[in-house]
Amino acid sequence: MKRHCILLTLAAFAVLACSACNGSPGRPSPDSEVIPPGQIVEFNILYGQNCAGCHGTNGNGGATIALRDPVFLALADDAAIRHAASNGVRGTAMPAFAQSAGGMLTDKQIDVLVSGIRSWAQPGLLRGANPPPYAARTPGDLERGRNWARRTGARMCLEGPCPTRKSLT
Repeated sequence: MKRHCILLTLAAFAVLACSACNGSPGRPSPDSEVIPPGQIVEFNILYGQNCAGCHGTNGNGGATIALRDPVFLALADDAAIRHAASNGVRGTAMPAFAQSAGGMLTDKQIDVLVSGIRSWAQPGLLRGANPPPYAARTPGDLERGRNWARRTGARMCLEGPCPTRKSLT
């Protein structure tokens, strides 16, 4: 009889313990669901997780260029921003983020980033100005550059570190 009471008490305790777990703090509710990383399409989340570390929390700059810079946004079109975000920038610390280039972001997520960054632009900022293109449309001419360096006295640039502008004047 004593053994039967102990087993009944243990069984009741087990039932109470299991039912108490359903209302535990921190336990996900049945209607909560985790969104897979490839399905996140909210700009602030994507920017915060992928861009803010180098470009600053609000795009105002950090370890590298400020993406919120109005002149940058006036010069760099959507294609230039998309290309940099997708493929990275060679010779810099900017990695490729697109899955097609070895990154983690889908094309749709890249589009969300481009659209969000573009939303910081100030339309008409350079109205009436004739700014240069953001990127060269044709490859440079190495021989022409060498000849320029020889003619202008910037020959040091050909042989080692280029002097600062101040030291050339």
